[in-house]
Amino acid sequence: MTKNLLLVEDEPLAQARIKSIVLKHFPEWNLAEPIQSVRELNEALEKQEEFDLILCDVHLADGLSFSGFQGKEIHVPVIFITAYDQYALQSFEHNCIDYLLKPIQEDRLVKAFEKVEKFSSSKRSIPFPKEFFNEFLSRYTQKNYKKRFLSRSGNRLCFIPSESVAYFYAEEGVTFLIESGSSHKHIVDHSLNELEKELLDPNKFYRINRSVIINLDNLVEMRPYINGRLVVSLNVKSEESLIVAREKVSEFKSWINQ
Repeated sequence: MTKNLLLVEDEPLAQARIKSIVLKHFPEWNLAEPIQSVRELNEALEKQEEFDLILCDVHLADGLSFSGFQGKEIHVPVIFITAYDQYALQSFEHNCIDYLLKPIQEDRLVKAFEKVEKFSSSKRSIPFPKEFFNEFLSRYTQKNYKKRFLSRSGNRLCFIPSESVAYFYAEEGVTFLIESGSSHKHIVDHSLNELEKELLDPNKFYRINRSVIINLDNLVEMRPYINGRLVVSLNVKSEESLIVAREKVSEFKSWINQ
């Protein structure tokens, strides 16, 4: 069934990835030219009857897209995209909305589209109450990720900006930070689980196995490795090979392609 899809996304790579997935799995759909700001979203929602589905990034260049929905009664199914606050977005499930976490996984996006198709075939129309987005905005906060890490060297304290981190690794209960370029090693007082789930931007850092989290900005190349795994090279000297676990290879490739 043909659908008219409105894409609200300001990142060119994300736009390209979504377009390729739509073309591959739903070639009969019409994808409107992406809009990239809250201002453009406001204008598009004045003509929402032209669309069958809205795929919308939460964070746009000029603010939260939620503000574009404020004060409007929305009759079109919406799928939100975000790199933040998964627990908060779960509340949308009760309003026939789905959500996607960045980096976008192809199978997850396809499932979201299939969910919307089932919803559409049921002929139900459940508008969002106008106060819904006001309430959500009142308790939604953009997550701020850690900008620098404190490390002690003898009697000295030093700060390493997050963008200067090549990777983190854990060994015998201790977490180490390796600087890009210099390859200096520092001890940090955070577990890998804490770094992965709370402190690091998931668009930049990825946990390739149980012991290592890498920074995408320092990735130089990746090569096939034994047993279906990958070995990655970063902009840093490493004593050990950095291996992407076999069960993470597919997800890792999608993450790189975000």
